[in-house]
Amino acid sequence: MLYSKIIKHDKLYISLHAEQVYQNFNKFDDKLGYFATELTRETLERVGKEIQEIENISSIIMDYQLLEENRNSYNELEKINKHCARKNIEISQIRVCESLYGKMQMHKFKSDFNLKETFIKNNNITHFNLFSNEEINVLLFDDYVYNLYENMLLSEKKLYVEEPKGDEKYSFSSNVELPRYLNIKKYIEEKELSFFGLYLLCKKSVNYGLIPDLRTENRPAIVFPSITASYLASIIAKIGCCDIAYRDHIGPKNKLYRTIHKGVFKESKSHLIISDVVCMGTEIQITKNLIEHEGGKLGGVLAIVDVKVTDKTPVNNVVSLVVLTRENNTVDYKIKTNF
Repeated sequence: MLYSKIIKHDKLYISLHAEQVYQNFNKFDDKLGYFATELTRETLERVGKEIQEIENISSIIMDYQLLEENRNSYNELEKINKHCARKNIEISQIRVCESLYGKMQMHKFKSDFNLKETFIKNNNITHFNLFSNEEINVLLFDDYVYNLYENMLLSEKKLYVEEPKGDEKYSFSSNVELPRYLNIKKYIEEKELSFFGLYLLCKKSVNYGLIPDLRTENRPAIVFPSITASYLASIIAKIGCCDIAYRDHIGPKNKLYRTIHKGVFKESKSHLIISDVVCMGTEIQITKNLIEHEGGKLGGVLAIVDVKVTDKTPVNNVVSLVVLTRENNTVDYKIKTNF
């Protein structure tokens, strides 16, 4: 099992950095999370085994973005290239920083497997790209991956939209009816899919400045308003090296299971609310009020799905994997009232 892959038709994309982050969870727990930069031999070995087991693949993209260090992995990478050559699989190895390119002796693959090479220099840092055939727009590749993941959730998984049963058609947190609802619990159960999604959500949050790098000692706190969001918070907090703060139980069924005194949300500290689905905004608004009441700051909201019911939202900084609008609603998600 890989936590870093997307398969579309006969093409396989692998983020080696995402795979390394989760490999560190299981093996090393180095407390670097998303900010780890070393690619280990064990990670490449796992990737190689997965590539050999996947059938009906015509091309592979291996993405090295954010990785800088490596030790003794040349043989593992050579095995992957030999497998692709034997099976006539096109392979692209992109966004390889100059130091990693040298340490993994990737210049040898250029000649041994007849790969084309390009490079991009940005902020005095050179990144190399090796292609079997089709060249890729590396500068826009992050957007390509985000769109690829969103389209997979919408097209292949139909965003886990289901018909409700009984009282499930009524929203617990807002006074509306949901003829079709998003079963995010099923998304969570598909670990390969959800783990990579949470990695991408963390990556977006870092790029948008909601989660700072490790030079910032005062880490933001991840806040979850619901039980479902608590699982998401535990993963995001570990990936982003963040704290966790919560008050049980804000939503969607507003019920106090145990008393927690004032002081949960730290004064002057940045807090990020994580939610499975942002829709009417009731839970977000309640949580925001509690955070600010105790002197904390709301830095933004992270969500799997952001449903743009209106142009006005409780907060401006919402980072999500999927955005549903009137124009972008291929899963036919609906909200109803008596009016």
